[in-house]
Amino acid sequence: MKKVVLIIILLLSAGALIFVYNDDFLYSRQVMKITDIETVREEVSRNSMGLSEEHYTRKITGVVQNGRDKGSTKQMLYEETYSSVVTDRFRVGDKVLIDGTELQLKRDFYVALISCAFVILIFIVGSFKGLLSVVSVIINSVIFYIGLHLYIRGVDLLFLCVAEMIIFSVLSLIFASGVNKKTLSAVISVVISTFVMLALLLIVVKTTSYSGVNFNELSFLNVPAEDIILPELLIGSIGAVMDVAITISSSMSELIDKNAEITEKELNKSAKEIGKDIMGTMSNVLFFTYLCAGLPVFVLALRNGFMFKNYISSNFSLELARFLAGSNGIVMTIPISAFVSIRIMKRGAKK
Repeated sequence: MKKVVLIIILLLSAGALIFVYNDDFLYSRQVMKITDIETVREEVSRNSMGLSEEHYTRKITGVVQNGRDKGSTKQMLYEETYSSVVTDRFRVGDKVLIDGTELQLKRDFYVALISCAFVILIFIVGSFKGLLSVVSVIINSVIFYIGLHLYIRGVDLLFLCVAEMIIFSVLSLIFASGVNKKTLSAVISVVISTFVMLALLLIVVKTTSYSGVNFNELSFLNVPAEDIILPELLIGSIGAVMDVAITISSSMSELIDKNAEITEKELNKSAKEIGKDIMGTMSNVLFFTYLCAGLPVFVLALRNGFMFKNYISSNFSLELARFLAGSNGIVMTIPISAFVSIRIMKRGAKK
């Protein structure tokens, strides 16, 4: 059965890739396939720090793929920089979208390629449960999108985030582990941990009034940063909280299944040891995730003469707050998950 499903997924993926590569007719903007690139001018610019960057003017020749001019040859001049921060770097064979004098790489094929590879790999590794996890991600994305529209219509963002966290947890854990006691205990643990973490964050916020946190990266918001940061802290930690909750619940379930006579004291001791093992790794996952989010700006600041200490104090404080909130959520989830799991599963085992 698994081989048949894998063949179907491979055929569907191949069909999807072929369709996406030839979907130029769906675009209202003109699509051009590059056949030749010629460098017209090359120069070097320097900033006040003495750092240099190469700038190029390219003449791009290509064949129009859609619209009234389909099949015709077109030439355009295009400005490109060595870093490609604000410009794309094109190669012969690429398809580009034309918007006036601007060119933009047509990326849908690459997105489809990565998505198909992800689905194939997750099915090979995780079988049908892997496919269910993909479905849960899609459903959660739709729910998140609906939540954004509700916020635009005036619904409180913090309320939406708490509600979505509970919905995300229920759906993700059910898709991952099915409907059983360990899923129930994990869901209850996530809900309790969410409200405990929210209460802790509210206490800290009311006590400190966000003192020490710099909101420079949120300066373009047209709403108070405080209305965004608290929901962001909660959403940013939900994945790690769910991971810890299901890990503890699954471990307790396995121990009780192997030995129904195991005592609560022994279970608590095992949960504590498991918590020690996952606490450090999950905290490091959060730390490096938020570190990577700020890495481009961090490198840019250092290259432009910012002192390391000044950058950390002025720009990294928000990333640090996110990391600490998520880490607190992980630490709190361990004893909560252990307590809930043991009470639910041990009671069933006795019966």
